[in-house]
Amino acid sequence: MTKHVHEVRNKVSFEEWKKDYEDIPYIKENYKKIHEDYGIPFECINGGKGKECFRENAHYELSPYTTICVRVFKHGGFYEICLNSQYYLVLGNEDWLEDSPDLIEKELYEWCNGEIFNTEEN
Repeated sequence: MTKHVHEVRNKVSFEEWKKDYEDIPYIKENYKKIHEDYGIPFECINGGKGKECFRENAHYELSPYTTICVRVFKHGGFYEICLNSQYYLVLGNEDWLEDSPDLIEKELYEWCNGEIFNTEEN
């Protein structure tokens, strides 16, 4: 069966997905971009304090597991980078905390593949 050009173009390989991301420091100046523009709920961020993050005098206690950066993939999905340089991902009722992003990226791609991209409709 021959594939149409638009079907081939809509397929996202692991390599293509993995290289197209943005690291966004998890600081107050970026909350709008992360939570409103990308639509990532406050509650999904490890150490996220909900809408109280916007308060001018908000105070936080840092731990080694506090999120300092959110890696957002342009084709879909995100994971967190912690203060202790570990990588954190939550999918459904499972979570991963790893020293390397390799396993987390494979799990996230597998979840996104068929959910966000490479769907039957593409």
